[in-house]
Amino acid sequence: QGDLNEYFERNLTAKGPTRARLIYIIDVLKFFRTYTIRKPDFINLLIHWIMIGNYFKTSRRSLIRNKLFSVINIIGLSVSMSIGLLVIAFVSDLRSYDYFHKKRATIYRILTKDDATGRPTMELATTSHKAGLMIREAIPGVEHITIIQREFSGDAKVNDETIIPIKALWADKSFFNVFTFPLLAGDSSTALREPYSLILTEKTANKLFGTTDALGKSVQFDTIAYTVTGIMKDIPKLSHLKFEALMSLTSLGEARTAVDRERMDWAGIYGNFVYLTIPENRNLQTIQKTLDRLSATENQKLKNRKITLSLQPLSAITLDKRYANEFGANVPSLVIWIVAGLAFVIILSACFNYTNLSIARSLRRTREVGIRKIVGALKGHVLGQFVMESVIIALLALAFSSLLFFFLRHQFLALAPQLNDIAQLELSPRLFVYFLLLAVSVGIVAGFLPALFFSRIKAIQVLKATSSIQLFRHINLRKSLIVLQYTVSLVFITSTIIGYRQYKSFLSFDLGFSTENILNINLQGNNADLLINELQSLPAVNKISKSSIVTSLGSLVGTSMKYKDAQDSSLVWLNYVDKNYIPIHKHSFLAGVNFTVIPKKDAESEVIVNEQVLKRFAIAGRD
Repeated sequence: QGDLNEYFERNLTAKGPTRARLIYIIDVLKFFRTYTIRKPDFINLLIHWIMIGNYFKTSRRSLIRNKLFSVINIIGLSVSMSIGLLVIAFVSDLRSYDYFHKKRATIYRILTKDDATGRPTMELATTSHKAGLMIREAIPGVEHITIIQREFSGDAKVNDETIIPIKALWADKSFFNVFTFPLLAGDSSTALREPYSLILTEKTANKLFGTTDALGKSVQFDTIAYTVTGIMKDIPKLSHLKFEALMSLTSLGEARTAVDRERMDWAGIYGNFVYLTIPENRNLQTIQKTLDRLSATENQKLKNRKITLSLQPLSAITLDKRYANEFGANVPSLVIWIVAGLAFVIILSACFNYTNLSIARSLRRTREVGIRKIVGALKGHVLGQFVMESVIIALLALAFSSLLFFFLRHQFLALAPQLNDIAQLELSPRLFVYFLLLAVSVGIVAGFLPALFFSRIKAIQVLKATSSIQLFRHINLRKSLIVLQYTVSLVFITSTIIGYRQYKSFLSFDLGFSTENILNINLQGNNADLLINELQSLPAVNKISKSSIVTSLGSLVGTSMKYKDAQDSSLVWLNYVDKNYIPIHKHSFLAGVNFTVIPKKDAESEVIVNEQVLKRFAIAGRD
């Protein structure tokens, strides 16, 4: 059959003796076409494999013979598919977060909803320490529960010789019952049991001691010495929990600061994370009802405030909406849909391009299809032949797009520091399967319409032009596809231009204060006055100020404010600053003056507010 196809393709316009030989062969094949027998199933299977081999052979010959057509389609599909590969790799990374935990399907995090009178409702990823203890006691059937306190940052010292800053978490002894972080040294069941116990990652141990053989050695934080009770493998990149060390939660003991004691209360919902494992056969609705009862009981002790708890699966943390006090990577699903939609538009445009080029070659391919139908090809055979040809082109495009993918992934991760922190885009066996599925899908989508177009051609139409075949009554198929392709392309180009202009607008957005030549330094718990004394000796430093947070970077500190004798208070966001802060950032005053130098006992007797506070409390004028 393959040799006959090649013979017919070479002699489609033959005349004289060659034409007579063609007619003779066609008549012979028509005779054998009428002779059929019932074949066993394995014979049918063998015939199908032979047909697929024939499709592949014929497609290969067609691609080689039509080099320009093949090159244009391969380049077009490879460029568009490279964008699709980036999106697939990015989404695959996000869906692979925390996949290494053995109990990942049964791990849940406790979320908190804080609804207080006079301020917006807040949804937090954190909850109170007390809530974790109550869940441990009140909910039967929960396998394990662990309480984690927000990250600790400070300088770790070893023999006053090695001093490095590290970020750690306070964790209780059940941490390794919930999460799978293998220990290279130490016992996971007891490593966090005793006060002042410390677990280091491989990388941190090498920084401090130059080796991972650090079990039993001492590390000092400020004036407190911690004993290394475990060495843990480095945290996988695709983990929403990222830390350099774990510190025993019992180290805090009973002698807590006022802030720590507040975190122990039911309303201390801003500093702790609670994770638990629930058996797969447990009814989550029953557990949620128990959480609601706990919340109702504790809320009776609060005034004008309601705190409720809920469950969030571990697999949903990365792709769920971002909650306040979120810890680790988080990309809302809406962003994924937008990025995937853009990639789909690009790939769809390339598929339209393939379809249009295929139909543009209709005169030559129509005669080919007509002759094949005369010699016995059925509609399904023609459909399979053209789809196979399209899939082969898509697979060839996959090879080139993979090379583009390895080049573009570094550029993609460099678009923003956050991207490099949350994704790695490394090729894996599962990702390779996804790439193959994309190529086959693109091949089927791009080739299906031309295949359907040619499979409907009747043998009597062999010598007719393609323009006589209409998709609708008054619209030519090729013209309609070209219009659709241009429409999609223009929509994508317009969206890209608008997105770029918005991006430039974000970069040049007027924050209302100056940020030029201002360097922000995170003190990490160190003494600010000592650093200021050192900085003042540098000739390049003009002015220095202190603030509790960096404005406009997303960090917020809230407090309740009242005006005069009002009954209700309102939530306002504040920043603790010194008298140099406003001049450095060039804030302008509508009324009033900057902070004055006042005694420490009255350090919080002055406050500077913006116009929004005046509107909120209905303060008229500038009084």
